[in-house]
Amino acid sequence: MRIVLVDDHPEVVNSLAEFMQGLGHEIDIARDGAEALQRIRRHKPDFVLSDVRMPGMDGLKLLAALEDTEPPIKIALMTAFSDTSVAVEALRHGAVDYLRKPIDVVELHALLERHAPPSPSTDNYHAPSPQADGLLICGPAFGAVVALADRLHKARNLPCVIEAETGCGKELIARRIHHGGTRTDTRPWVPLNCAAISPNLFESELFGYAPGAFSGARDNGATGKFSAAGNGTIFLDEIGELSLDQQAKLLRVLEDRTWYPVGSNHLERLEARVICASNRPLADLVAKGTFREDLLYRLKVGYLRIPPLRERPAEIAILANGLLPSIRQRLGGGFKEITPAAVTLFTHHSWPGNVRELAHVLEIGAVTLDGAVLHEGHARTLLGKPPVAPDSSTAADSNTNKLFTLPSTPPAEVSLEGPHFALDDWHRAIIIAALAKHDGSPVTTSAYLGISRKVLYSLRKRYGLLTQDLVDAE
Repeated sequence: MRIVLVDDHPEVVNSLAEFMQGLGHEIDIARDGAEALQRIRRHKPDFVLSDVRMPGMDGLKLLAALEDTEPPIKIALMTAFSDTSVAVEALRHGAVDYLRKPIDVVELHALLERHAPPSPSTDNYHAPSPQADGLLICGPAFGAVVALADRLHKARNLPCVIEAETGCGKELIARRIHHGGTRTDTRPWVPLNCAAISPNLFESELFGYAPGAFSGARDNGATGKFSAAGNGTIFLDEIGELSLDQQAKLLRVLEDRTWYPVGSNHLERLEARVICASNRPLADLVAKGTFREDLLYRLKVGYLRIPPLRERPAEIAILANGLLPSIRQRLGGGFKEITPAAVTLFTHHSWPGNVRELAHVLEIGAVTLDGAVLHEGHARTLLGKPPVAPDSSTAADSNTNKLFTLPSTPPAEVSLEGPHFALDDWHRAIIIAALAKHDGSPVTTSAYLGISRKVLYSLRKRYGLLTQDLVDAE
């Protein structure tokens, strides 16, 4: 789209223009309403994004001047002030939306998508697509996150903040913003876990220090993370763990793009992009008084939220199947596919550890369970759910190794009477009953009991439940 962007603050104009150009839009900049009106009448744009409070002709006056334009021009207003009456008046006079500063680029992106001509969407993210950076694009929800990360890669002047629960892949998305989809960007990548920084070392860690700056300092000083990042990216993970004092120092650097190393009078200039991540919503921390609202606004120009797995259950099956090949390659074996019944169990699991937990569960299964197909019994074992009789989807596997003959019947109930309890006899009886229930098939019996075929074979051998033919078959 051709968009006229109207604002009298150069830093706002430059940041938003760069972001929207990264989305493929053509941007025409005006500094006030009067200049915007001239450009609108001359170029007939598809969309207008205007600040409300400006000298001369403000956003509301511009909106009124465009009210009777033919064909109608779509206009959205933005302001740093929360004024409900202004919003109502703007919408009454034909504004399509009302955005509050600092602009959330996710909201802006969604707004432009709603009013843009049809274009390729992220709906093509319907199958697992392994990427060079380790990402699996498994559905439209996560595909939209990756698409926005690719656009933010082009807008290097924007600081970014990524909010997601533990295990969602915050650092992978941060690397995607840094490298881009093709991984051709070779500029420095400097990660730092804010939760691991001692308050006493915060400044020297980020800003570096001059020789002799403090007791115990190196004779030749030290380079801080901002300097090490150069013109690349510094990734500040768990930004919400910084103290308010540390946040104030970080905010100063982001606003001025300069800093002094500890004990030095030499001013350093920030050339790196700053990407932050938090496993808790920063707005909630602001409400609690543990995070600075002005720092949040400064960071949220480039904002990404990765939805947890429980909010995108349709993507779990695609993601799980997409993880299997890499697990097989890394561990030298494991499952090749997952049955629909097992997928159903995975889909209804809450996955508090998100993608990391899902990958961990599949890795445990690859190491401890047998078979090329992950059945419902396997899934129940891995998720800690009680076993149930297998459905017809696993019955097809019961046509092999039907060589077991029931030697005796198991006891009807457990009895703890007497001086001792023969646990081995009870284990033997359970295995006998399970094998009889599944026509002697070790595949479905092991899945039913939640153990591997190797363990089942070992137990049958221990309790004398193997014939020679069955030993040879195994």
